[in-house]
Amino acid sequence: MSAPALAIQDNAQGQLLHENDLFADDHIIYITDQWKYKAGDNTEYAGKNYDDSDWELISTYLTAFDIAFAEWQGIGWFRLTVTVDSSLVDKPLALLIEKHLGASEFYLNGERKFSLGSVSAIPGLTESYTDFKPRMIVFPEAGEHAIAVRYANNEPEVFIEEEGMAGFRFLLGDAEYHMDSKFDNTLWRSGWQSFFLGALLVFGVIHFLIFSFYPVEKRNLYFALFTLFLGLLVLSIFKAEITNSPYVSVLFSKIATVTWILTVIYALRFTYSLYQQKTPLQFWVFGVAGLFLIAGIWYNMDHMQFLGQIFVFISVLEMLRALSRIIVRKRSGAWIIGFGIFCFLISILYRITVNMELISGETTTASILGSGMMILSMSVFLSRDFAITQKRLEQKLIEVRHLSQRSLEQEKINKQKEIERRLLEAENKRKSLELEEARALQLSMLPDKLPEIDPYDISVYMQTAAEVGGDYYDYSVQDDNWMTLALGDATGHGLKAGIMVAAAKSYFHMLSAEKNQVEMIQQMSSGLRNMDLRLMYMGMIIMRCRGLEAEIVSAGMPPVLWFRKKMHTVERVTLKGLPLGTPVTYPYQNRLLKLEHGDVLLLMSDGLMELFNEQRQLLGIERIEQELMKKSCSTSSEIIKHMRSLMLSWSGDKKNEDDVTLMAIKVSDNET
Repeated sequence: MSAPALAIQDNAQGQLLHENDLFADDHIIYITDQWKYKAGDNTEYAGKNYDDSDWELISTYLTAFDIAFAEWQGIGWFRLTVTVDSSLVDKPLALLIEKHLGASEFYLNGERKFSLGSVSAIPGLTESYTDFKPRMIVFPEAGEHAIAVRYANNEPEVFIEEEGMAGFRFLLGDAEYHMDSKFDNTLWRSGWQSFFLGALLVFGVIHFLIFSFYPVEKRNLYFALFTLFLGLLVLSIFKAEITNSPYVSVLFSKIATVTWILTVIYALRFTYSLYQQKTPLQFWVFGVAGLFLIAGIWYNMDHMQFLGQIFVFISVLEMLRALSRIIVRKRSGAWIIGFGIFCFLISILYRITVNMELISGETTTASILGSGMMILSMSVFLSRDFAITQKRLEQKLIEVRHLSQRSLEQEKINKQKEIERRLLEAENKRKSLELEEARALQLSMLPDKLPEIDPYDISVYMQTAAEVGGDYYDYSVQDDNWMTLALGDATGHGLKAGIMVAAAKSYFHMLSAEKNQVEMIQQMSSGLRNMDLRLMYMGMIIMRCRGLEAEIVSAGMPPVLWFRKKMHTVERVTLKGLPLGTPVTYPYQNRLLKLEHGDVLLLMSDGLMELFNEQRQLLGIERIEQELMKKSCSTSSEIIKHMRSLMLSWSGDKKNEDDVTLMAIKVSDNET
C-alpha cells in the first residue's frame, strides 16, 4: 500500500497519529516503514523510556540494501515513537499486517501485546509465521508511545531472492471496520474461490470428455487445458493467502506466476482455434517465449517478473488481433465469443496495471469475474456450436430422404450422393465452411450457359445477398423446340434457401415437359408443401415459349415487364398467385403473350425493386420501366449490363439486403 501524501505527519516527537487520519476511504493510518534499528537481542529495548538516540534508521522491509547496511545476524530490534492525539485515546485500533516474512514480537510501551511465530536468538528455534488477521491495540493516554518489534529471520536471502525483501510492514486502522471487513472478505473470497474452483473442475472435465469422444474437435481440449491452468492459478493464490508459513506463501506465489503465464498461453491457443484448425506459427513463438519465462521465474533470473508482465501484455494484444479476425469473418455466435474474451482481456489488463503499480486495486476478484465470464461464454459457444451442427445435419438428412423418395432419375440419385458426401465432410470441418459448400452446391445447380434458340436472345444476372442465396433460374428445351424458362425466389437467403432451390430445381426438370403450365406449377407447389420445410416458400415465374408465342405462369413474383416495340410502351404482365409450398391450393392463372420482333421481356426477383439507396428509398418498378425503355433497342446482355449499372448507382457501396436476379429475353429484330 502507498500512503496518501497527508496521512503521515512527522515532528520532533515522532509520528503524529490523529483520528482524522482514519476518515479516508480505507480507514487506515499509514505509519512509516522507516524505524530505528539495533542488532542484538535485549528485552530492555522494548521499554517506553529507553534511549534509542544512537540507533540506526532503516526500512522495516529489509531489502538487500537494508540487510547489508544493518549487518543483519538473524535477529534485531526495531523501534518507532508515535505521538497520539487525544482523539485516539482508548479508541480500539487494529494493527494491520501488510507484509511479514519472519517471526516477531510486538511491544507497546514495553508490554508485549502479541507474537507472530516463535522468535529466538538461536536460528534453529525460530519459527516464521504470517497471516493477515488484524490485531487489537489501544493507546491508554495521549502523548508519546513507544512501539517496539523484536524480529527474527534466519534466511533473509531466500525471501530477498523471491520477494525482494525479508522484513515486515505494519499499519494502523479502525478496529471495528477492519475486523468486520476482514471477516466479510474472508467469507466472500473463500466462498467465491471454492465455487469458482468447482465450476472450473466441472467445465474442464465436461469438455475434456467431449474431446475424448470426438478428438477431431480440438477446441474442447484447448478449453479444458485453459480451465485446468486457471484452476491451478486460483488454487495457488488461495493457498498463498491462507498459509501461515512465509516459505509456503512464497512458493505458491511463484507457482501462481508460472500458472498465470500458462493460462494466458492456452487462452491464446483457444482463441486461435475459433477460426482456424491448424496451429499458427505465432503460437509456437509465444509458447517458446512463455516456457523461457517460466524457467527464468522459477530459477529467479533477473528481471523475469517484469518480462513476464510484458509477455502477458503482448499476448493480450495478440488475442485482440485474433478476436478482430473472428468479428471480421462474421462467424455465427461471434458476439458470444467476443463478450467472453473481452471480459477476460479486461481482467488481464487490470491485473497487469495493478501488478505494474500503475493503479491500485485488488486483482483476485477481477480475475475471477473476468475468467468466469470467459469460461461461461466459451462453454456456451462450444455447446451451441455442437448443438447447431447436429440439428442442421439431422435436418439435412431428413430433407435428403424426402428428395430421394421422389427421385427416379439418375440425375437426382447423383445429386443425393453429392449432398450426402458433403454432409459427411461437414462433420469433420469447421462450421464456417458449411455455407461456402452450400454456395458451391447452389451455383453448380445453375445452368452453365443459356439456350440459343431463334428468335430469342437471352441473358441473365444473379447477385446474392449472403453466402447462399435464395434466387434461382433455369431452362429446359423439349424435343419439339418448345423452351421452358424459370426464375424463382425462395424466402430469405442462406442455407435453408439453398436447400429450397435444390428441391425446386429437381421438380422443374422432372415436370418441364408438362404442356399445361398451370398443372406444372401446381404439382411443384404440392411437392414442396409435402417436404414441410417450415415456413420456407418459393416464388416462381415459368415461361414456355416457341416462335412468337410465350405462355407465362407466376406464383408470388413481381410483374414481368414487356416492352412492346410496336407501341413503344412497357406493359406490366401481372399474374397474382401464392408462392409455391404454401398450405393453400391456389388456382394459378396463365397468360399467353403474342410477341413481335424487337419486343423485350424482363423477368426479375423482388430484390431489384426493393433495393434501397442511402436515404432508405426504394428503387421501385417505375424506375426500372424507365431504364428498360432507354435500352430497349439494345441486346439482352447490354440491357442486363445497364440494369447492373442502375443497381450500383442507386445503392452505392451499400450491401444488398436481398438477392437480385434478372433475366432479359430479347425477340430478334430480324424477321425470318
